Amino acid sequence: MANISTYLEDILLNLVMRATAYPGGAPAAVYCGLVDDNASDADMEAGTLTDEITAYTGDRQAITFGAPTDVGGKATIKNTVAHEFVSMPAVTVKYAIVCDAAIAGNILFWCPLAAEKTCEAGDVFRLAIDALVLDLA
Repeated sequence: MANISTYLEDILLNLVMRATAYPGGAPAAVYCGLVDDNASDADMEAGTLTDEITAYTGDRQAITFGAPTDVGGKATIKNTVAHEFVSMPAVTVKYAIVCDAAIAGNILFWCPLAAEKTCEAGDVFRLAIDALVLDLA
């Protein structure tokens, strides 16, 4: 289950209900990153990036989502491409995050993994097609 960040909730409420523009314009791309098991749900909701894993090869990965579809009465989007985070450090992954920048920026959605994944140094963390399921609920 994905969770929308307070940051994005504020933007959407202002955009739709107050006709306030998206600050700086909507991002041209969104990016997926990984967060370790030191982080908490409260950290993610607050947009805290302190426990983001950055020791794998490369930065966050640009991620593409399909058009919204109805799932159980809710509009839902899913990632359309599989992603690999190569040369992971020895770490336990607890969350995937969707951000508005390749580095720094803001958390838009935070997604607890169904089960935390322990990686050994050099492992590849794989994010399958349709693994990130986002909605506004």
